Amino acid sequence: MRHFFHHAWLRLCAFTLVFIPRIALAAISIGDAGGIQVGGSGDNLKTTIINIVQKVLTFVAILAVAMIIFAGIAIIVGNEQVKQTGKKMIIYTIVGLLVIMLASAIVNFVLSIK
Repeated sequence: MRHFFHHAWLRLCAFTLVFIPRIALAAISIGDAGGIQVGGSGDNLKTTIINIVQKVLTFVAILAVAMIIFAGIAIIVGNEQVKQTGKKMIIYTIVGLLVIMLASAIVNFVLSIK
């Protein structure tokens, strides 16, 4: 069962490494490069960066919920060692969600500053 968690974790990491850059690049309009202002207020670049950060935070939050579901299933069907691993996964994921919420609050605070 330990190999199952190890392989699942590797697949999850690979999935994250493949799709986070795609989400970030999806928010950038390549054909609108003339809209980036250099030396000015930089509103277009600022908006693009904020959109990328918010999309990444949303994706990571969804990923954390999936990890909690995965750990819950492990607790239900696993032996005692797997149950302990599942409990640790849930605790670490909840801590990660708190970090995500803090990061989101920081981004929103930075947005409110003019």
